This record gives sequence, structure tokens and C-alpha cells, in this order.
Amino acid sequence: MKYFFTFLFLIGSLCADEVDVDIKADNFSADKSKNIIIFTGHVVMIKGADKLHCDKLTVHTKLIENTGKTLVKQYHAVGKVDMVIKRPTTIMKGRGDEVTYNVDEQVYIIVGNGYLEDVAGQKIIKGEKIYLDEKVGTTKIDGEKNKPVQFKLKIESNT
Repeated sequence: MKYFFTFLFLIGSLCADEVDVDIKADNFSADKSKNIIIFTGHVVMIKGADKLHCDKLTVHTKLIENTGKTLVKQYHAVGKVDMVIKRPTTIMKGRGDEVTYNVDEQVYIIVGNGYLEDVAGQKIIKGEKIYLDEKVGTTKIDGEKNKPVQFKLKIESNT
């Protein structure tokens, strides 16, 4: 029998905003002593307007003393990771073998068969490791010996 679990909690960001996070998966486990929550099997996470699909999601948390609130420090997704990141000026679509998002630093790291597309800007990047820093607004791509970095964009022609 397939178990379906929905986990809803509030997280804080650097701006102290609270965002609803809804995670659905076949299985759920938590280890309070290690401050981790693990979801496995057909994982779907919706965080605000963002969406993530993967085989396994590990959520690293920390407890804010004297408040009873829990903050998420990091999300680590593994296995057929597919995501959509919506921001006011763009929509980013990404995928890879694994994706890590460090909440405080606002950095995404896509590892293994990395793909990131800026839908509005019509730009596509591919590489073995993609770093996307939302706070600073930078992107870095690493390739490998037989897998070079690829960058595609559409430009206007004057002819």
C-alpha cells in the first residue's frame, strides 16, 4: 500500500518572512537529535510559488531557542530532481541528479547532468555542477573533461 504524507510547516528566511511549505511523499522519517526530516518516494514540494520533484528530500533544520519555531537551513534533493523557481521577473526551470538549496545563503547547487533555463530570458545552461546565487545574482558552471559547459541564448539580429 502506498503511503501518502503531507507535511506542512513554516520556515523563516533572511527577511524573517514566513512561507508555507507543503511536502508530499510516499514515506516520511525524522530524527530530532540530528535535526533532519527525510521524505522518500515520489516527493513533491511546493514552497510558495516554487515546485520541486525528486526521489528523496532531506530537510536540515534548526530550532530557534525560546520561540519553539523551526527554521530550515538546507534542502537536499536526490534522484531525478526537477524544479521550477518563480521570481517576480523570471521563471527558472532546473534539473539534475541532485540539488542542494542553502536557505541562509540563498544558493542552489545542481550536481550531475545539471540543466538550468531562464524561461523569460530564453537562456539555457548545462553542466556537471551549476551554482546559482540568488542573493548576489551570480551563476557559475563547471564542466568535465568530456562534458563541456554549454550556454545557449537567443539574441536579436540587426539584419
